[in-house]
Amino acid sequence: MKKIHVLWMLLFLVLSTSCVSVNRLMKVQEGMSRQEISKIFGTPEYRRFDRGMEEWEYRSLSLISGEYKVVVITFEDGRVSGMDTFTTRDFQEHPLLPAPCIH
Repeated sequence: MKKIHVLWMLLFLVLSTSCVSVNRLMKVQEGMSRQEISKIFGTPEYRRFDRGMEEWEYRSLSLISGEYKVVVITFEDGRVSGMDTFTTRDFQEHPLLPAPCIH
């Protein structure tokens, strides 16, 4: 009987965290400031910038699938200009980064 309760609690936890993630994504709008994004997602795990463009990357691990959900938010002139979301199994994988140079 305890096992069933534990399974229900885990299921509830997973479903509720998934909803929160979707709610966060739905709050992001073009033109938002860095401060507004920080209030929604917190401090980014990765930050990249070049020639007036900046990207913040956030990752979260799904305990069920073992995949990382990745959110990349792009800023131009300090305002959101784009957002990309994808999933990956490899924590280091990132489709926007070039392959490392090996000399």
